[in-house]
Amino acid sequence: MFHHVLAILAKREDPPMSPITDEATAAAAFASQQRYVLGCMFAPLIFDILLLGVFLMQVYTYFTYQKNDRKITKAVVLTVLFINLCFSAYHTCKLSATKRLAWAPFIDSLNSFVVQTFMSYRAYRLLNRAIWIPIAVTILCLTSVGATLSVLIIFSGLNSLIDAYRVKIPELLWLTSVMCADLIITISIIYGLSRSKTGWAHTDKTIGRLVRMTIEGQVPPFLIALIFMIEFIHAPDNLLGATLQNLQCKFYAVGMMYSINARVSFQQQLTDQRTGGAGQVFAMNSRHNPTAIQVAVETETYVQGPYSNAGYPDRKDEGDSLSDINDQKVVGYSSQAQLTA
Repeated sequence: MFHHVLAILAKREDPPMSPITDEATAAAAFASQQRYVLGCMFAPLIFDILLLGVFLMQVYTYFTYQKNDRKITKAVVLTVLFINLCFSAYHTCKLSATKRLAWAPFIDSLNSFVVQTFMSYRAYRLLNRAIWIPIAVTILCLTSVGATLSVLIIFSGLNSLIDAYRVKIPELLWLTSVMCADLIITISIIYGLSRSKTGWAHTDKTIGRLVRMTIEGQVPPFLIALIFMIEFIHAPDNLLGATLQNLQCKFYAVGMMYSINARVSFQQQLTDQRTGGAGQVFAMNSRHNPTAIQVAVETETYVQGPYSNAGYPDRKDEGDSLSDINDQKVVGYSSQAQLTA
């Protein structure tokens, strides 16, 4: 996690330095930027505590209002909760409490693996069971886990942190695979939602909300990974990378819970339009009576006029107008737009 601290001192061809020389060189290298270094080391802890509070409130909201949700969804939420609690606990440890400082990327890759496979399943159901989506995302997630595992193996064989540059290739592989998985999920969901537009203003407005919600939940962790990659390629010794790296785990968790909890607000807003079952952001086809958004327009035609019965013996009295007839003509038009195929 903090291998960036001494990466500036890493030189491939230099012979090993003595502890005294190493400490003296480190002190001289960071003398002019002590505040910046300390800020980059403490900022991840502060942001992690803040995002952990947001995430815990989201989990509480989920179990309060969606007690009867599917067991697989509850299992995913509990797994992500456990991983993020472990990540926060790792943050609070002293730097000297562990010999493997690269545990943060590995924990983050496990977290993104659970979140991205869960979101890929939603994209799979939304696009008529397009099996290539979960397969591609799973392969990319396994690649990211393998890359971060190689970081652990490399670090365990190092004699000093000055050789931290050796994890550059697996770390870039990790970030690349994570970003590709995010792109596949985001584009697939947005494409599936855009196909569901029917032309009705209310339905299209709802789909627009779903598209915006998808972007809000998926794009932030993608941008964090992209910025981190650019920063790491340009200046691997910059401690800003440590801050960006430690934001990823909570951004994935918060984004996933945001999309799950959005079903509650949709359920409240679409109570009159739904056909049955609880409101869902992306209706699960495996359920009975899946949620659908239904827009119905009724047009009633009444015939009235200032006519009297004189000259029109077949007409009824004025008090018995056509608007009071029970069998009045009603022309109904209805359209049903379902957010899943």
